[in-house]
Amino acid sequence: MEKKRLKVLWLSHLVPYPPKSGVLMRSYHLLRELARYHEIDLFAFNQSRQLRSHFGTQHEGLSVARAHFGEFVRRFHVEPIPSESGRWGQQWLALSSLVRSDPYTINWLKSRAARHSLATWLSDTSYDLVHFDTISLAPYFSSLIRCPTALDHHNIESHMMLRRASLEKSRLKRIYFQQEGIRLLRYERRHLKRFSGHIVCSEDDRLRLLEVDPNIEVKVVPNGVVMPSDPPQRRPARQPPRLLFIGGLDWYPNADAVHFLLDSIWPLIKARIPDAQIDIIGKNPSARMREHASLDPSVRVHGFVDDISKYYAEATVYVCPIRDGGGTKLKVIDALAHRVPLVAWPAACEGLSLRDDADALIADTAEAFAQSTVRIVQSPELGERLGNAGYESVRNRFDFSRIGQTLAQYYADVAKKPAR
Repeated sequence: MEKKRLKVLWLSHLVPYPPKSGVLMRSYHLLRELARYHEIDLFAFNQSRQLRSHFGTQHEGLSVARAHFGEFVRRFHVEPIPSESGRWGQQWLALSSLVRSDPYTINWLKSRAARHSLATWLSDTSYDLVHFDTISLAPYFSSLIRCPTALDHHNIESHMMLRRASLEKSRLKRIYFQQEGIRLLRYERRHLKRFSGHIVCSEDDRLRLLEVDPNIEVKVVPNGVVMPSDPPQRRPARQPPRLLFIGGLDWYPNADAVHFLLDSIWPLIKARIPDAQIDIIGKNPSARMREHASLDPSVRVHGFVDDISKYYAEATVYVCPIRDGGGTKLKVIDALAHRVPLVAWPAACEGLSLRDDADALIADTAEAFAQSTVRIVQSPELGERLGNAGYESVRNRFDFSRIGQTLAQYYADVAKKPAR
């Protein structure tokens, strides 16, 4: 690792705190680990709903975040998102984007005030590298940036949107998502080459991004976990067996997974294991999820839970029937890091190189998913074997301290390149 500390400007589409869900965990831990090696300024947009879901008020969330980032970030600034200022702002932007030159994903964060604030930062500080945490921030690529740049792809946005369109049942939504995906793909093809380097979550996403533009440089910087110093101790309840799902329930791949789980998989499991219970944890559960829990006492929908360690410790199986979305699933890595045996849909394991019947059980039908879950419940030896194998796989490949060092070295290399 080189000793020179770079001055890095980190542009973020959200306040990356608290690290309690996928995108927050990746952004927060990469940012924190990078700060061990380089000097960081954080310029973030305020997704107010995200802050309110974790704190009592937006003001409280921002205050806590400012105090926390003050420990390792040199400068921290937060900008509001104009489309969130009115009651129907986002809906109007989604509709109006149909006739604008750029798609919604690109228009979402556009702000004259933010552009002015960012210009001030760029004029008074000479940065060695600017990190863009999503392609939605690409409109802020300007002539004022006189240093190398890097773009983080939590997902390959065009691929994720086109996949969403292919799975959507509503004809109108399917058409909208398809158009958004096509326009995003065109935008990516025009603008990816402007960045000095790109980082992605997995080899799968690296290959997808190179299909968009084969001439760009792409580095795999995987999602990860903060590994405990000692292997986690588990005390899974054998009677009754407890299933577990954790994830932000207002993110559409998670919502789809839970609805599919409760509607199509859970009845098959209950028919074979009548005393089975399931804990569903995550912010903003839908009315449909809460209704299901009110009708079935064995289904517990908890909403956001600050400390989830006891749920991992007592879970018999972690179930993850995610069929949509992109990137890699931090919830899967986190479950394996807690030595919980995993049953997952193939899409939930993309980019993780998990081996079926070795690191986890992987199933692609409701019947097969239920059968795999029942296998683990009925065989404690199988559950222990899978839990230990999954833990070792994560420990060896997805420790954020190692990942952060890789990112810091890659950015040191990118910073040597001429600005584009």
